[in-house]
Amino acid sequence: MKKIFIFLVLAVAIAVGVSSCTYYENPVVPVVVPDSVKFSANVLPIFDARCDNPGCHATGGIKPDLTAANAYNSLTVYGYVDTEFPDQSTLYLKVHTGSMAKFTQPSDPEIILKWIQQGALDN
Repeated sequence: MKKIFIFLVLAVAIAVGVSSCTYYENPVVPVVVPDSVKFSANVLPIFDARCDNPGCHATGGIKPDLTAANAYNSLTVYGYVDTEFPDQSTLYLKVHTGSMAKFTQPSDPEIILKWIQQGALDN
């Protein structure tokens, strides 16, 4: 009798636990990328918000230097962008699927890719 009672209590507890589970779907946030991506207006703010911090990619930190004064030269001179094969650029790969992806917003990699596709201009 005692075993049956314990079994019934466990069965009821499991039934209540399973029936109370709720599945919430995360809404898909659309990625908005401007038609014309500008380094100063669209790309640099990404670095300012997520990368240009002490101990990260600020002066004296991890290379490349992504401070406002040095970011463009650091990225272009040291080969982080490839305008012939934009989707193979080191910068894009790092923010899209690489080590920096966890620090980006969903639109960041797409903005950076479009900037590189448009010639990676200092504009």
